[in-house]
Amino acid sequence: MRLAAQGYPHEEFRSDQYDASVMGGRFEELRKAGIDTYFACMVSAGEHYFQSRTLGPPARDLLGPLMEIGEATGVDIHPVVGLAGPVGAGERYYEPPLELEDVPEWALTWPCPSWGANHERAVLIAGELIEVYDSPGLQLDYSRYPDADLLTRNPCACARCTSMRLQWLGKPHPEPEDLLKPGVAFKELQMRTEFVRSYVESMRGLTDTHGIELSAAVRARYYGQALPEGQDWAEWCSDGLIDAVCTITRTATFGEFARLIAQHHRLTEATPAAWLEGLALREHGEKLSRNELERRLHFALKARADGLCLAKASDLGPGDLDMLASVAET
Repeated sequence: MRLAAQGYPHEEFRSDQYDASVMGGRFEELRKAGIDTYFACMVSAGEHYFQSRTLGPPARDLLGPLMEIGEATGVDIHPVVGLAGPVGAGERYYEPPLELEDVPEWALTWPCPSWGANHERAVLIAGELIEVYDSPGLQLDYSRYPDADLLTRNPCACARCTSMRLQWLGKPHPEPEDLLKPGVAFKELQMRTEFVRSYVESMRGLTDTHGIELSAAVRARYYGQALPEGQDWAEWCSDGLIDAVCTITRTATFGEFARLIAQHHRLTEATPAAWLEGLALREHGEKLSRNELERRLHFALKARADGLCLAKASDLGPGDLDMLASVAET
């Protein structure tokens, strides 16, 4: 069984607290708990924490010592690469077609997947991560359009999206009532999924060239969120575009968690990709109890998940790590 954790090193090892021995000690703890892979989010809120010609000088280089400590402790470090969201580093952004007051501020700085320039920039950054740090793998995150609820009311109206819609809709953007028509909804989602898939294909080509793993952290609600946001991760798994999928499940009820697990099993069972069930340790700011966390982990394994991915690593306390060690032995 593969056991992974997703973390934010700049939060876990702050500049005023950073010490290589502290970082090494923490990764020794993670490895003893059975964690063999650490997905490292190295870009956040416009700051990056690795050397990059594309992005310029880093806030500080955390990835260098992180890779050394990972090698010493036996934990594979896979940097996270984003197309959009807080980890994205694009140059062309989502634009709303309707009233701005309906659109949250974060959406206006969301790089739009329709732009090839955004793809190219992300691939350049990923290439630097591989070449400079010799990483054994990369993880894609935020590889999608903004949230489905936002897109229902305000589909992207950037120049690229609107020019494509003129070809199949005859106008720059659909109104909410248009999206109630199955044909229009199909064409809109097809457009979004093709743009995002093109980005994933570029990343697949890069990782294939270097012979390293490509994984993706994805939306757990495949039909309700992933597909409307252009993230057809089931197709990526089926077509061999990614080696592993981390379905990051955030839900407050065990019943919904169980339903999502069953869906993830069905969607990945016949594909070559490994399924790592991702579990958020906090729900609405509240951390899951250790008993509930253990219950969900065992349930995912009974559903024949290939492994588990915990988010975030900083939320794993000593008791949680002891529990993980016992789960890893089962």
